Amino acid sequence: MTATDTTSAALPWWVSALSRLPQPVLYALCRALAWCARAGLRLRWKVVCANLRMVFPQMDASRLRQIAAANYRHFGEMAAELIAATRMSREQLLARVEIRNLELPREWLARGRPVLLVAAHQSNTDWGMYTMAAVLGFPLDVAYKPMKSRGANQALIAMRRRWAVNLVPAKDLLSDLLQRRHEVRAIAMLADQSPRTSEHQLRLQFLGRDTAFYLGPEQIARATRYGAIYVSMRRLRRGYYLAECLPLAEANEALAPGEFTERYARLVEKDVLAAPAEWTWGHRRWKENRNS
Repeated sequence: MTATDTTSAALPWWVSALSRLPQPVLYALCRALAWCARAGLRLRWKVVCANLRMVFPQMDASRLRQIAAANYRHFGEMAAELIAATRMSREQLLARVEIRNLELPREWLARGRPVLLVAAHQSNTDWGMYTMAAVLGFPLDVAYKPMKSRGANQALIAMRRRWAVNLVPAKDLLSDLLQRRHEVRAIAMLADQSPRTSEHQLRLQFLGRDTAFYLGPEQIARATRYGAIYVSMRRLRRGYYLAECLPLAEANEALAPGEFTERYARLVEKDVLAAPAEWTWGHRRWKENRNS
């Protein structure tokens, strides 16, 4: 049984069926569904618009609505690409995602120590993750939050494993790091979620707002002394992406408390401002903001 067959067996029937559609048809279908979510059901429309108004208070209403609409189209296209990746070949993926400065993580890993890869919910992180696993030359483990639905969680794991991405539940990451501390691998995580229930957070000015950030990645970097790399992801055109590896912290670098997270926030902020339609505006990140 091929990797594609194994993945298909773990997927819901409708995902397997959709993955067989020509990609232009799949794009059109998912964009239509995104339009329905925005214009018909108005799913999170008020939240998206409110967040955009807070970050871009000087922008006129028409432009804000354009960015909001583009945000829905972006997630529709990402859904199509997530489905397409269940049958896509390695060659097809590598033709669509370029990783710039790949020698940076390779060089650090070649020294014989693990490396942290930190990214944000910007652009198509799934394709970036799959491409990194395909070309890095070292194992790639990704911290994730398991889904409540057992079936959905199994499907997610199967989709990632098809590309040699190993998922580690975020709550088990610390013990995993201790147990496998001698393995040379890359450990990836998305760190721009809103830490509403976590005591380990730091408040920073981000996109002009008082914003809470998880301290987990910083605490891991400080405890392990691993080098950390920020992976910036941006869309070039539909279905084509550029990922760039940028140094975040050197191995064994002495950092003041909060410095790692501050550096990360500034890099994410730069990416969001460059392509605001590609970030996750649908979360109530500033529900309890301290700016007002």
